[in-house]
Amino acid sequence: MCGICGEVAYGDPAAADPERVRGMARRLAHRGPDGEGLWHEPGIALGHRRLAIIDLTPAAAQPMASPDGRFQIVYNGEIYNFQEVRAELERRGELFTTRSDTEVLLRAYLVWGRDGLKKLNGMWAFALWDRAERRLTLCRDRLGVKPLYWARVPGGFVFASEVSPILDHPKVSREINPRALAEQVACRYVLAPRTLLGAVQKLPPGHLMTVSAEGISVTPYWILPVGDRARRMDEGHARERFGNLFEASVKRRLISDVPVGVLLSGGLDSSAVVAALRRGGQQHLSTFTVAFEGEPQCDERPWARRVADQFGSDHHEVVISPAHFANSLGSVLSHMDDPVADMAVLPLYHVCALASEKVKVLLSGQGADEVLGGYHLDRVMRQIRAIVALRNLPGARSLAAAIARRDLKRAYLARWEEIKDADPGQLPGKIRYDLTAPLSRETMDRLLKDCMPPPYDRTLDALYTEVPSHRGPLDAILATLCKGWLPDNLLNHGDRMSMAHGVEMRVPFLDVDLVRYCFRLPERLKVRGGITKLLLKRYAVAAGIPSDIAYRRKRGFPVPWSTWVRGPLKSFVRDTLDGAGWMDAYFHREALRAVLDEHLAGQDRGLLLWNLTVLAHWGQAMGIG
Repeated sequence: MCGICGEVAYGDPAAADPERVRGMARRLAHRGPDGEGLWHEPGIALGHRRLAIIDLTPAAAQPMASPDGRFQIVYNGEIYNFQEVRAELERRGELFTTRSDTEVLLRAYLVWGRDGLKKLNGMWAFALWDRAERRLTLCRDRLGVKPLYWARVPGGFVFASEVSPILDHPKVSREINPRALAEQVACRYVLAPRTLLGAVQKLPPGHLMTVSAEGISVTPYWILPVGDRARRMDEGHARERFGNLFEASVKRRLISDVPVGVLLSGGLDSSAVVAALRRGGQQHLSTFTVAFEGEPQCDERPWARRVADQFGSDHHEVVISPAHFANSLGSVLSHMDDPVADMAVLPLYHVCALASEKVKVLLSGQGADEVLGGYHLDRVMRQIRAIVALRNLPGARSLAAAIARRDLKRAYLARWEEIKDADPGQLPGKIRYDLTAPLSRETMDRLLKDCMPPPYDRTLDALYTEVPSHRGPLDAILATLCKGWLPDNLLNHGDRMSMAHGVEMRVPFLDVDLVRYCFRLPERLKVRGGITKLLLKRYAVAAGIPSDIAYRRKRGFPVPWSTWVRGPLKSFVRDTLDGAGWMDAYFHREALRAVLDEHLAGQDRGLLLWNLTVLAHWGQAMGIG
């Protein structure tokens, strides 16, 4: 895991400044504390910060050149099956000089081109410079585990693992994208390819980008496998196959020359990772969890301890006091230059800080909900079936509308008006599902000035169009989560909070083979009878996880933010909002103050306040005028 950056100049080769790229790389030092690399020639400079995980020798340092010197690569990620790919390349006559996955990635792309990406199982963001063609190729992994940002500049191009280094280039504008700002306010994150800055974009997951003097081209090399579903599947066989794929995925993610641990919340997903490690024969397990002082409703430690005891892990805990929490907020926010206002960033930052004292790699349960049907999808699916059943019965349309307005709003499903007249076969394409609980239009109008565009409420439409209508509403929902919520929220903040401490986070549930299989599963093996993630829960119990842990309701990362804003964090939030003068160009100042006053008076405005606090700090840190 590393940080990468670079700059290309086509008009004036001297415009690509190696010292500027060196400075960009140093901004990424937290991502790679083990080394720094720079390669340049007229018109191109590539920078790298190294977190040494595989092949710790200097020979594996980056930027790395091809044997003939024609190509240079900088790369952030891990190729878990690099040894198998290496063996295949060696059979073709390729000779290797390191034990690194970087060299395997480089050779695979040179031998097979973009077809080589099909052979890779892992997470990555890389940039490959062709000195002969003067062409830069950039690529991001299939599901967007690793980030990659870019911007055009006059006569050239600049890229980096994070947004802030890109702003070192004097020609990159800091002007806000109003549409993206509206998305952020409404839903607490921004969908790729946009960022909050109009000049900076993020390469979407599963996409390949080429940059040359002729221009920029962005094309997908992989799409989510939602086209085919197994018509019939025995549950016992499915559970066995799922278990084998999941355990193989966990085993792959142990490949490392440094210690590996598990982020253990005590919930189903992370507990299943621990169980799979033990079933795979892993002898030493280190697990890590977090709690908040004086807040029993936010304490997952009893559950995590039970799992740790069950599987004999070396368990570590960190308890965050209000003072520690308040003192660390500035540091948390400083790592969010592509802001995500998810409460989970707060405990995640602290547990990764704890883990960094013991390990360099953490396995996480992220992704299970998106590929196996978690969250509140049992309730959502019940209501969809009720609508389909009721709306065609005489006199029942008003009852169906009442169900939709009452229950589907609570489950963040789309407006009833958009689906009430759709044919059953068209229903999946009409579904709108977004776990961020978008703000109402009334709240948006209250906060934002008239100059703002309509808020984010239909920008997920394009994500649904790729889902075949015969797959049904569950797959439409899961595919949309995998295309938006997962990479732009969960994986985004997972990468930022782990890399803030030089820790690599790996996500076994997003293994390409496992994802492909899960999207072939029939609905009844994911959500059935009020049970979500059915197949995973069946596996978990068989693997030795207590049934009350396997079947308890998902809680996520509970955080006492709303409570502490009324106490030790009140001044921090007020000062942050009041000090963000840039917001006056977009927000009604009196409305911002009213949100905090309402929360202090007893109304729950915690989530909105967190979003506004994140935005306020972001604008100040980015130097928004």
